[in-house]
Amino acid sequence: MNVQLLNSGRQVPSTAAEWGRVHESKLEVLKQDARRIDPADFPDVRSEVVMSWKRSMLAGVDPWDAEIPFDQDFTPKSRLAQVAQPILNRLEDQISDLSSWGFITDRACRLLTVVVGDSPQAKRLRQVDLRPGLCFAEDAIGTNGIGCAHEEQKAFIVSGTEHFRMNTEILTTTGVMIRDPYTKRYVGTLGVHCRREYGSAALLPLVTEIARSMETQLLASRADGERVFFDVFLRTQRRFRGPAVGITRSLYLANTQAREIVREADEDLLRRLAEEASVRSRPRTVRRRLSSGHAVTIQIVPVEQVRGDFAAVLTLEPELERKSVHFGGLQLEGGTADRPDFRTQLTQGLNAGHAVLLTGERGTGKRFTAMDALRQQSSIEPVEIDGSVVNLGPAEWLRALRSVVEVLERPVILSHIEEIPLDLVTTVADLVARASCTLIGTTSEEADEDSPTVFVHESFPVVVPVPPLRDRADEFAALCRSILADLEAADGRTGTLATKALAALVAGDWPGNIRQLRQVLATSRVRATGHEIRLGDLPPRYGNGQSGRYLGEMERVERQTLIVALREAGGNRNIAAEKLGISRATIYRKLKRYELH
Repeated sequence: MNVQLLNSGRQVPSTAAEWGRVHESKLEVLKQDARRIDPADFPDVRSEVVMSWKRSMLAGVDPWDAEIPFDQDFTPKSRLAQVAQPILNRLEDQISDLSSWGFITDRACRLLTVVVGDSPQAKRLRQVDLRPGLCFAEDAIGTNGIGCAHEEQKAFIVSGTEHFRMNTEILTTTGVMIRDPYTKRYVGTLGVHCRREYGSAALLPLVTEIARSMETQLLASRADGERVFFDVFLRTQRRFRGPAVGITRSLYLANTQAREIVREADEDLLRRLAEEASVRSRPRTVRRRLSSGHAVTIQIVPVEQVRGDFAAVLTLEPELERKSVHFGGLQLEGGTADRPDFRTQLTQGLNAGHAVLLTGERGTGKRFTAMDALRQQSSIEPVEIDGSVVNLGPAEWLRALRSVVEVLERPVILSHIEEIPLDLVTTVADLVARASCTLIGTTSEEADEDSPTVFVHESFPVVVPVPPLRDRADEFAALCRSILADLEAADGRTGTLATKALAALVAGDWPGNIRQLRQVLATSRVRATGHEIRLGDLPPRYGNGQSGRYLGEMERVERQTLIVALREAGGNRNIAAEKLGISRATIYRKLKRYELH
């Protein structure tokens, strides 16, 4: 083998003598403090390989271990695996009499599919449980072709004793990244491995050529609707320099700016907004607060798809903190930490004789808040006119609304205003403006000039935002007690919440808001063996999540090292990764593992 790596100027070892010198160097490296390892001290080894050994040691990989870790949460469905399998099948025919085998892994270096030749050595490999989900990442099994390609973000070959683990020193392994030609995103890695003595200078170019053919198949596999979606997303990125997200039923794309402020917990919210806009087939603009704390204005543009699918491109405009706004002696929006909460604002608006509109994400409890406020205002039970059922009988629905808003004594809730059809908007807005009753409206849609119901929004003198559950940690315990009391009233079964269970729930992001909390508590009551809901009674996402998992000594040290590096880097993940000597891909994966993202 005579392969040169330009940035190191050293050859890939290919003889017994060269492998022997590399092995001796590796033994010397293993004796050192990983933080002090310098590639310049080991001239017989490529610098990239020494840095990989260093990262492997920092990750706690055991060089004498032979087990390949398995990801229990792995889901094998992948477009890459589907389109690449025919190519791998042809590869299997080509290597049928060789000691070679081919792997495809996903973005996290987890095995998707494998093909093996028919030589005696390869047949022994068939006896190994090479099931999808095995992890070949560098921080899992040390230096190897697939793991190094992932870390270095380029085609890579590892020969013989360059491997970190001793049991793989007999191999030559390769890794070539595969990118989706449409999105330009890294989707997986192809590796073709063989016995080290069978490796040649032609191996890595061959694997690279196969990877490019897989990328061609990925492009050809895109449906027309997907291509339109990608075109819209790419045009949006060129036109809009801020955070942009593209969402379909099976895809989630985010540009660099979006990844800075959008967390995994926000994806459900954005997906729901995309689906709602697609169902309505019209753009909309809403304001939301993300789990990162950023308040953003989100413009959602649906992209036409075949029936049953949805797609939309979302642009996010972070908002500056606004000062208090006073109207009629009421502090309505913005403000400081001592601003009256939304319930106080609602009561002040009603006491001043105004109709009040409650806005906020779906499931934040707007209807229950309105019902409670009206019951405190009057002994007469409120009547609800639901905008979500208007299409069942528009004329009857409008008569019912007119009959109650013109009666002074009866308080009214006009819910789901965003569902009111365009041809009724003007009439409803006029009825709200002239209402004689005590009136509260609710909507999950922010008012903007493109909204069909903007006139109804503007007919309410006072607008009060209801914050999402993730922003209401101070009232979380009271909310849980209230929900458990409601459930007890329904079936007579007493329920309380243990301190650790409450702490686990408070730590959640709750994209489904109070509806989601009610579902979780109802489920936990069924799982509990007694009256008290304990941590183990919560659904797995809350009771057995990462935050509640016991960390071993190495994991605790690694987590603390990441925290210190991030603090010293001022929160900049790229600088922290460089300081630790790891790639951006690795630090993002570790931050996610330890819930530091």
